Amino acid sequence: DKAVRLNVRELDIQVNVLELPLSFYTCKTIEKLRLDHISYDHDVWESVHLPCLKTLDIAIYTNPLVNVFKLVSGCPMLESLSLEVQCCQYEEDYLFDIPTLKRLKLTLYCSQSFSNTVILNVPNLEYLFIGGNLRSLFVMEDVSSLVEASVSFTNLSIGYLWAELLKGLNGVKSLSAQADGFPYLVNTFCSPLPILTNMKCLELKGFCESGLISQFLERSPALKHLCIEKVYELLLQEPGYTSWIEPKSVPPCMLTNLTTVKFLNCKGHKCDIQFLVYALGNAKVLKKVTVIWESLSFEKRMHLSAQLLKLPRASQDCEICFLGEKTYVDLRLVH
Repeated sequence: DKAVRLNVRELDIQVNVLELPLSFYTCKTIEKLRLDHISYDHDVWESVHLPCLKTLDIAIYTNPLVNVFKLVSGCPMLESLSLEVQCCQYEEDYLFDIPTLKRLKLTLYCSQSFSNTVILNVPNLEYLFIGGNLRSLFVMEDVSSLVEASVSFTNLSIGYLWAELLKGLNGVKSLSAQADGFPYLVNTFCSPLPILTNMKCLELKGFCESGLISQFLERSPALKHLCIEKVYELLLQEPGYTSWIEPKSVPPCMLTNLTTVKFLNCKGHKCDIQFLVYALGNAKVLKKVTVIWESLSFEKRMHLSAQLLKLPRASQDCEICFLGEKTYVDLRLVH
């Protein structure tokens, strides 16, 4: 209550059980609010009207989220929203109908016993982050201004949810996708990827199937910049196994648009080398390939680098740069 009387513009509250004074609900000066690790209070808050609030950051332990959405609906100028729910124990759908919102970060850890629906009606949204474990069906009702999206999940075992999410993101220009904690998932990406018509920048981190790379290449005709970080090969496979799947025909992006490829934390797996061989041999406008080796001896790095430097290249202007994990040995050669 004292903070409200002082006409504060920024407020950071970190408590387990939140009890707010009545004056808070109609504070006319606050512009930035953070509520961290709030337990759900079964008493529904009073009506909320925070006319100047533009940035809202909420970390809550569990759902339901009645008070959260009452707070959001009371912020007519809201531009940036971050919501983390650490334990979704009850099945409920979420509707984000916020015409002023430009940035949205959602991190949802949902129980394995149910899945819910998240509906986004955010016509002015420019950046979207979705994280946690993917057990929600995302319905992109209106994301017509969305330019950049980032997804990071600890569980991607429900393939159709992943495919549906990508369908809703098919208009973005930049996409970053990361799989944490479950590098050995199988049969996750059985559903075909949508065509990502406008995507020019793609970042893939921590996936176990290098075949996913070829799928993205085939479905991203405008792709210019590709960054791959650490592809895991599946364990307990027969000798000579590789997850790389060569496209049936050269993807359109490789013929006209793809100019840079970065491979970070590359372990030199068979699938890694097969992808690099394919990219060098088919990307006709490629200008630079950068490979950063990880967990390889100096001799192994030098051997693999020398082998790749000898490969034929579809682009006469392609430069190859190799960097060691620690020593950062830099080998460059322009064809």
